[in-house]
Amino acid sequence: MSLRLKLTFLAISFAVWFPLTSLSTAKADALSIVYTSTQNQTATVGSTFTAVIFTGYVINNTNAPISFQLTGGPEPFEPYVASFIDGIGYPGITLGGGQSTGVIDLAIINLQPFDSSLVYPGMVNLVLDAILIDPATGRVGGTITENNASIKVQAVVPEPSKPSLLAIGLLLICIIGILHSSHRRNADANFSEPRSWS
Repeated sequence: MSLRLKLTFLAISFAVWFPLTSLSTAKADALSIVYTSTQNQTATVGSTFTAVIFTGYVINNTNAPISFQLTGGPEPFEPYVASFIDGIGYPGITLGGGQSTGVIDLAIINLQPFDSSLVYPGMVNLVLDAILIDPATGRVGGTITENNASIKVQAVVPEPSKPSLLAIGLLLICIIGILHSSHRRNADANFSEPRSWS
């Protein structure tokens, strides 16, 4: 076999086998983020901050331990959001092979109080990533897994104040009283007129 043929064979073998072995290595670091709450939620904002909580767990789908943290937030930035708190922040945790975190708050999003300058209803799209952490150095690495969630933000329909409801109620009572008294006078007047029998 010539040298040229051997080099071609090696190049083709490398081109075919290297991606396959890389895929199996990448798959060995797989985590899954599983929601136990609704992944697409609706929140109604009022005069105070509104918390939206996404619950679930993270599971290690491999036989090897994985050290990671959760990170993410609104994508793109949304004026509806006051703060974003991820459920497993820095310095992260290590899950052994096949282990799960148990149900935790994956993310807590605090929405701004009602703001008349914003359009309601609005949408907040969230990205939640699990990224590698080197437990020895604390350095963060690439994204292991990522998923999306969303919040439909709606505003409270303002209710009338108690004094305005009381005023409307009194006004209606007065109108009903006037109409009733007018109707009664007309009925009395019609009853007291003598009828002619012709």
